[in-house]
Amino acid sequence: MAKQRPLSKCKLCGLVKDLCDSHYLPKRLYAFANAKELSNRNPVMSINGVLKQICDQYRGYVFCKQCEAVLNRNGENWVLKRIPRDYDGPFPLRDKLRPLTPTFIGDGLHVYNVLGVREFNIEKLVFFGMSIFWRGAVHRWKSTAGQEAPEVDLQAYEGPMREFVLGKGPFPMEVVLTVDIWPYKKVLQAFYPALAAHSPEYQKYWFYVPGLLFALYAGANIPRELRALNAAGGIVMLDVKTADSVLNYTTEGIKSQHMGPKMTDLLNEIAAIRSKASTK
Repeated sequence: MAKQRPLSKCKLCGLVKDLCDSHYLPKRLYAFANAKELSNRNPVMSINGVLKQICDQYRGYVFCKQCEAVLNRNGENWVLKRIPRDYDGPFPLRDKLRPLTPTFIGDGLHVYNVLGVREFNIEKLVFFGMSIFWRGAVHRWKSTAGQEAPEVDLQAYEGPMREFVLGKGPFPMEVVLTVDIWPYKKVLQAFYPALAAHSPEYQKYWFYVPGLLFALYAGANIPRELRALNAAGGIVMLDVKTADSVLNYTTEGIKSQHMGPKMTDLLNEIAAIRSKASTK
């Protein structure tokens, strides 16, 4: 028998309804991190400082069915169809940048304005990014194993962001959202919930899904050069330095963890697969 859904206030619409088993990061992302070649296909995840192969999802009864549909329809579905679903898989969103001319080229940085480009629905990209940051702030998300997601405190910006996600307000003032598309051919097939990287001048959070890094800046003192990169104005970027910082974060994070049960077996299995591939 199906588990009865709780009747409570939906965090998005604010109405008392039956709540769904909601996910902080899209449920389908966990399948993107599966390794089909391995006997255990589950992704490697850090569970309270221990690396394990497990599908451990941040979830909770948070949104009603109607609001879940809004989150899916206005951003999630579109984004997930355009990012890599597997290692070395196609990356449709990045492919659409190739025929475009950058508006700026710097040190490892290419800036594009995609307003009016049919293949880019910048509104859905922006909605997806804003909805994830907002979701992180309105609920204390816990995984199946009881691990809590890092805290997101949007302070005075939480309300305006909710109005934006709900479709009742404009993109918030004193907020900048940037979108970086992975510049390297091999995409890091991982994902992170929103993590803090504040500066004295503004709040900053970032999250990563395969091929896309979103950063949220909030505050009255955001520098002009950052405001010029706001995705709400149609800007997306290819930034080697940003990608390298995510790779470094991933590498250092793995080094800091303890190896859980069966991880040695996993590494041996990967080595055997690579050895076979090199002899072909």
